[in-house]
Amino acid sequence: MTTFDVEDFLAGFKTCMIASLTPEGKAYASTAPFAQNENSFYILISTVAQHGKNLLATDHVSLFFAEDESICIQPFARKRITIEASVEEVARDTSRFEEEVQYLKNRFDVELVDNLSKMGDFHLFRLTALSGSAVMGFGQAYRLNEKLEVVPSISGSGHHQRK
Repeated sequence: MTTFDVEDFLAGFKTCMIASLTPEGKAYASTAPFAQNENSFYILISTVAQHGKNLLATDHVSLFFAEDESICIQPFARKRITIEASVEEVARDTSRFEEEVQYLKNRFDVELVDNLSKMGDFHLFRLTALSGSAVMGFGQAYRLNEKLEVVPSISGSGHHQRK
């Protein structure tokens, strides 16, 4: 199998980097605190912020998790996971909202999450993994399925030198 565990790698992060598109189709990157439950990531963000507006207007994002640069030995082989995910706003007036915002309360300051979740401009989004990739070093690239499980390698025959 592989020499790494996706779940263990992701457990080291409190925030995720989010790549989305503006309604005009321009790329936008941001970061947000998240909580994970299986293959879903929950974020509570304001729609006053650009990334909140983007998530209301799109049904797909890319999440990015990268090894801390301060411990990275080789920047060209920095450990990282990219996850393609669907976007779903969790409606505030549903039982799912309280159930799923609890993931954030379990991970972060309960009072802060409770206050943010009651603000009208803050929305809870569920980002569900569709597929992904993981790079754990040179020649160690892997595909991830929707359950964030490793599937056969994408690194193929490896890197090639120019002739």
